Amino acid sequence: MEDIWDSTQLALDFDAETHKWALYTSSRSPDYNANTAYSSTNEISGTGYTAGGKVVTGTAFSRPGAGVSKYSTDAVQWTSSTLSGVQHIDMYADALAGDNLMVGIALAVPVNTSDGTLLVTPHSSGLFTVDWTP
Repeated sequence: MEDIWDSTQLALDFDAETHKWALYTSSRSPDYNANTAYSSTNEISGTGYTAGGKVVTGTAFSRPGAGVSKYSTDAVQWTSSTLSGVQHIDMYADALAGDNLMVGIALAVPVNTSDGTLLVTPHSSGLFTVDWTP
């Protein structure tokens, strides 16, 4: 499976350092079965944010245990930002022509910044972890 996710088998390379996180308002109402690409609809606008989102670094697969694959990235931050109502984050493959969605994150409550830093840090278990053990 990791060969599939690291572009050995598919054009989508989860390990690439070109993916982006885009921020959205609560109006986003994502439907990841129907919406499979980056969209600017209901994307956040504000000081310190550029449309299309921010590049994600530190993308990596690891094997934290027998039969387990973990995918994570470095934290992403928007410094000196004034943003209102951030509630959804989409990670997408900016380098692919289709801007394919990879990961969707819904925040429990809308987040605001006022000339501050919005810091999003992945959980220690990663953006996702899959246990392949039968």
